[in-house]
Amino acid sequence: MKTTRIPAFCACLAALFILGIAGVSAARGIGIKAGEGRLHPAIDLDFIYDTNPGYFASDNTNLAGDLMLRIRPGITLSFPSSKVSFELSGKVGYDYYFGIDNERTSDLSTVSGDADMRLGFNPDGRVSFFIEDNFSRTGDPRYTSLAGRFDRTNNETKAHLQIKPGGGALMFDVAYGFFIDWFDETTVDSAAMSSYAHRIYFSGKWKFLPKTAVTVDFDSDLRRYPNSYSWGGDNVGVNAIRATVGLLGQITPTVNMTVKMGYGDTLLSDSYGGDDYRSVIGQAEVAYRSGTTFISAGYVRSFQPVVMFVYFGQDRVYARYRQQLAGKFTVTADLSFSWMTYGTAIQQETADQGDRSDGLVFGGLSFNYHIQDWAEVGLAYDVQARFSGWSQAQGHGGVDYNKHIFTLHAGVDY
Repeated sequence: MKTTRIPAFCACLAALFILGIAGVSAARGIGIKAGEGRLHPAIDLDFIYDTNPGYFASDNTNLAGDLMLRIRPGITLSFPSSKVSFELSGKVGYDYYFGIDNERTSDLSTVSGDADMRLGFNPDGRVSFFIEDNFSRTGDPRYTSLAGRFDRTNNETKAHLQIKPGGGALMFDVAYGFFIDWFDETTVDSAAMSSYAHRIYFSGKWKFLPKTAVTVDFDSDLRRYPNSYSWGGDNVGVNAIRATVGLLGQITPTVNMTVKMGYGDTLLSDSYGGDDYRSVIGQAEVAYRSGTTFISAGYVRSFQPVVMFVYFGQDRVYARYRQQLAGKFTVTADLSFSWMTYGTAIQQETADQGDRSDGLVFGGLSFNYHIQDWAEVGLAYDVQARFSGWSQAQGHGGVDYNKHIFTLHAGVDY
C-alpha cells in the first residue's frame, strides 16, 4: 500500500476547504456584460473518495479505493434575442486519481468535460429553427459491465424545427441529429465499440386546458458500429424506434402528474439471430412542490442500444426529495432501482454467452450550503450496486460490483 501520496491529499483537501469557506452551483449569478449578452464564468472543485473508481467486479484483483480531485472550470455565453439567439456553455477539466491504495488506479486520470451550443432563429416566433450541439468527453465506462478507463467522445449535432400555431396551444417539434460515440484506441478492442447514429425526433403537444396538455412523442436511433473486434466479431446495429402518447397535467396547485405509454422496437435484422426488443414502454410520475419542498416518484420502461449485447431493456423506479432550509441550505435525497434485461450477446469465437439480467441500485444524499445565489459548498454520499446471475452461471469474469462515493464540493457559477 502506498503512503507517500497522503500529504498531497491533505494539502489538496485543505486548499479546497479554504476555497469553499472563502466563497468558492446552486444558481447562476448576474455574470459579466458582453455586448448584448452575458458571460458567466464558473468552476467546480470536487474532492472525492471512491471505493471502486473503475467499476471493477467484486472478484477483480484490481479492486481498490482511491481519492480523486475533479476540476471543472467553465463558461456560459448567452445572447438572448427575439430574432437570433445564441448560447454556448461548457466545462472542461481534469480528473486526477492519487493511487493511494493501488497505483494502478492513477491510470484512470483523464481529461473530461462537456459543452452545449444552441443557435436559434426567430426563437419566440410561431416558426423557429435551431441548430444545437451537445458534446462530452469522459473516461467513465458506464457501458454494461465494462471496467477500467474507456476514454471516449460523445457528440450530437441537431437541426430542430419548432412550429407553434394557434397562439401556442399547439406545439410541434421535428429534429434530426447525427450522433457519435467514439472510443479512443486505448485497448485492443476499444475501437470496436465506437458507433454512430442517425436520430429522428418528433414531439407534438396540445394544451387543451391552461395547465393540462396531451403529448405525442417519437424518436428513432439508427445505430451502426463501423469497426470489428480483433477476434472477428462485430457489434450489431439497431434501427430502434420509440413512440408514446401521454398526458401532462396539474392535478392540484401543488401536485403534477405525467403519464405516457407507447411502443418500442429494436427492428433488428434477421442475421442477428437473437430476439428483438418489442414491448410496451412508458412513464408515470407524480411530483409535489410546495414552498421549498419538492418530492417526486415515478416509473420508466424503455430500452437502449448497447455494445456487446445489442440492447438492454430497463424497468426503473425512482424517487427524489429536495428541501431548502432557511434560504441557505439544501438537502437532496435520491433512490432508484433498475432491472435490466439484455439482448443476445455477440458470440466470441464459440463461447455461449448465455442470457443476462441485472439489477442496479443507486442511492444518494447531499447537503449544500449556498454562500451566495451563485456560490455553494457541500457534502455528498452516493452508493451504487449491480448484481447479476449471468457471470456466475456462465463462468465469465464477474460483473457484480458495489461502490461508495464521498464528495466534498465547492462551486461557483457567477
